[in-house]
Amino acid sequence: MNYCYGPVPSRRLGSSLGIDIIPSKRCSFNCCYCQVGKTLQKTSRRFSYVDCEKLKKELIQIIKRKPVIDCITLAGSGEPTLHKNLDRIISVVRKVTKRRYPICLITNGSLLYRKTVRDEIKDVDIIMPSLDAANEKTFLKINSPCEGITLDKVLKGLIALRREFKKEIWLEIMLVGGVNDTVGEARAFKVLVDNIKPDKLQINLPVRPSWKKVSLPDLKKVNLLKNIIDPKARIIVSSAGMKSSLQTFNLKKEIIMFLKRRPATLADLEKTFSESKNKINSSLRQLERDLIITAKFSNNKKYFILNDS
Repeated sequence: MNYCYGPVPSRRLGSSLGIDIIPSKRCSFNCCYCQVGKTLQKTSRRFSYVDCEKLKKELIQIIKRKPVIDCITLAGSGEPTLHKNLDRIISVVRKVTKRRYPICLITNGSLLYRKTVRDEIKDVDIIMPSLDAANEKTFLKINSPCEGITLDKVLKGLIALRREFKKEIWLEIMLVGGVNDTVGEARAFKVLVDNIKPDKLQINLPVRPSWKKVSLPDLKKVNLLKNIIDPKARIIVSSAGMKSSLQTFNLKKEIIMFLKRRPATLADLEKTFSESKNKINSSLRQLERDLIITAKFSNNKKYFILNDS
């Protein structure tokens, strides 16, 4: 599989079949909390990467295996809106799946100020943009955008998206300890969120290993900040207790493809693959012996990460 991975357990979407449409780590941001790793190519230039015929074949192969899928997600190794002609990819997914599953786009929101981008994504069901800062200084510190991307452009894009997009917008705020977790920042976030008017607001925390050392905010403080920004907001903690029905053909290779997109705990992998805990553990030990993966503790949990990722 070049493009598809999973279904994987998602803390926000349930059982998510991912489509990774950006090769390597190519993004318009270099977020300090990113679980995929440091951005290798920071850019806002858009290119076409996906062979739609190959994507179609992969989707057909997966659908035949009859996994449990709650949604199909455009996300993965980089910022998906860096892909030109996203509407073609969305059209392929619609045709293959016969609109059986909602399509979700996870984006950092950096290119939404461009009308062409907003037009290309109008046929998805859910757009999940992020907003991690309420002022330019914090924006530069957390997101480290490429040249030409400002917080003002991000905000204008989000407001324009809300004006044009009549389906679901779920806005995510990642709270990083000691950076954007102050009462003053929360009050500023409230003003921005009120202007953007998302259907849902989700507060996330950097619990997985990241390329740069970041801190978790105190949970009592998180609740306080959430109530200031929006009392109805949801704090994202863990994925639902699901078990994948996806048949596994080559467990070690599929674990590698999973870890290419994000670090995972043993529990994450158990939920993703319909294999026994012992078999998954055995594959992990072999991958560690081969120096393909490494175990790393983060927030008192053991994660497996792909080496040189």
